[in-house]
Amino acid sequence: MVIFNEWARLSARIHGLVKATELAGSLFEKNNDSLGAMVDLGKTAAAILADLAIFRARLGPSSHEVCTRIEAAESKARPLVSEVSATTQDMRQVYIRSALVVLASLEAEVTYLLSDHQASIQSRTERAFEHLQRSIVVDEQLGDRWRKAWEVGEVACEKLGAVHLLSHGIWAFKVDSKGARTDLVFQEPMHDLQTATRSAEGLVLTEWKKLANSANAERLFVSARTQAISYASGALAGAELTRVRYAVLVSSDNIVVPDDITERDVTYRHINIAVSPRTPSRRRAT
Repeated sequence: MVIFNEWARLSARIHGLVKATELAGSLFEKNNDSLGAMVDLGKTAAAILADLAIFRARLGPSSHEVCTRIEAAESKARPLVSEVSATTQDMRQVYIRSALVVLASLEAEVTYLLSDHQASIQSRTERAFEHLQRSIVVDEQLGDRWRKAWEVGEVACEKLGAVHLLSHGIWAFKVDSKGARTDLVFQEPMHDLQTATRSAEGLVLTEWKKLANSANAERLFVSARTQAISYASGALAGAELTRVRYAVLVSSDNIVVPDDITERDVTYRHINIAVSPRTPSRRRAT
């Protein structure tokens, strides 16, 4: 299960806990009933803290700030929900409420941090593709290299593409027939992800196809999306772009690119890299 789905569940639990606390405060006076309700809520908070510790342990180096925020919240909240932390019943309720405030604040911070990092990974990826296309136009040597790769085939194109994206801090990968990650350069399964998470700002799923005949563009885009859909991502924390996947067609000239398609909360972006593109004015003239 991807890390953002895990966080969504934790976030929902924290939201539910806060709402339950508000409801308990409106229903119960300060008596044994209110104490019992708060103790139960404190136990739920303790369970969430335990799950937060597990979540934090699974985060990689790229999520250092998220780890730090969670660890700090754990240190503050865990003593507050301890049964021996308060000397009176009133103080115990105050401590539990304080722990819930810590959790609510943490939820807002982590949600922002994870969402912000996703946006950064996508922005880097979009810039890398735009840079690649423009470089092919203005850099004669690079253009020749890409035209030779296009003649050789799909694998040669995706290798060049992966190296270019890495220069922008993006580790591009594809999926094999079983839906597992495969390195684009070495064409081998990605079992050890430490190098990728240490050296890149983000990992991005890209499916590359060589387009020899423009009439086959739609079919190849569908094929690339179908392959990408088979991917069942694992937990890579903020290191992986989970909400956007890229179907890339490498063609001789530019082609018409279809609109994005969103399925099950994942957006499939269609990208065209042309190795011998005509200028926009020449395309309009034909």
